Amino acid sequence: MKYKKLTKSEKAHHPNIHYTGSARGMKNLGYWGKNDYCVRSGNYIYNLSIWVG
Repeated sequence: MKYKKLTKSEKAHHPNIHYTGSARGMKNLGYWGKNDYCVRSGNYIYNLSIWVG
């Protein structure tokens, strides 16, 4: 997992989960793609491969 500082607009346009959640679980369940680019910023993990809104 990479760490990156995101802007407010980036945080608002990408799906996220709390850092205590499991990005691996989101990928295994099929909600996020296996090759999606995920980064941690603060207390959240953001999926930068998916655009919301």
